[in-house]
Amino acid sequence: MTSPFLTRLEQARKEKRSYLCVGLDPALPRQRTSQTMGRGYLDGADENEARLRFCLDILDMTKDYACAFKPNQQYLVGWTKKEHQTLTAAIQETGAVSILDYKLGEIADSAESALFHIRECGYNALTFNPLLGNLETVVKQARAREPWLGLLVLTLTSNPEAARFQKDATVSGKPLFMAIAEDIKRFDAEGAVVGATSHVSREEIRRIREAIGAERIVFIPGIGTQKGELQAVGTAGQNVLVNVSRDISYSEDPRRKAERYCSRIRSIIQGPARLLLS
Repeated sequence: MTSPFLTRLEQARKEKRSYLCVGLDPALPRQRTSQTMGRGYLDGADENEARLRFCLDILDMTKDYACAFKPNQQYLVGWTKKEHQTLTAAIQETGAVSILDYKLGEIADSAESALFHIRECGYNALTFNPLLGNLETVVKQARAREPWLGLLVLTLTSNPEAARFQKDATVSGKPLFMAIAEDIKRFDAEGAVVGATSHVSREEIRRIREAIGAERIVFIPGIGTQKGELQAVGTAGQNVLVNVSRDISYSEDPRRKAERYCSRIRSIIQGPARLLLS
């Protein structure tokens, strides 16, 4: 069965000639010392409204170059369903898809509750942590009612500690990340989340792509602030989505930064002789 999320994403990539996903991480000025939203967002607004306005502004500045947007739940703690719905409706209006970076990892009953509320918030997909071993169950839950939610499964992540748990740990003699990749194909999830940093080799990206199959997405974070290797995304083939968050949203000119990333990523993935997106 064709995934509605993958169908919508493919349509957005073709229409925008883009493989870029812009991450939305609205940090409050009192939250940290750098890469925060301007204090002007708080003038006459509460913190929920301020974070929403920041996200909507980044969305408006980058919408011509992004086929997807990824709000990060860890930055949206405290939002009501109304704020989420306002953001997802705005993303939909741009022709892009919305991915909630939720990293859901729960027992079946709790996962079903999370999926219920994420649907009501209007998201097209979410990130999923498979370490409880219930990927098959959650895939079925995500497809049990409309709208059908896409699942992007954490497979080999961009953080330095990933090697200890995702490479050194084994399942039936295989590195954990490869066991997860094989389960993504076995249980028909929409894609794998694979970081493009110094902790993930091109060969590992290639092996994950081979395991999940060409029809699924390799979703690649770690570019920009985490200093991921942009050229490495080409190893994952053409069915990819590349996320850039803070390096776009906290730059002096988010629109220009998004345009440059969009162009560079497209040239890497398509190559000089291939034009997948005409």
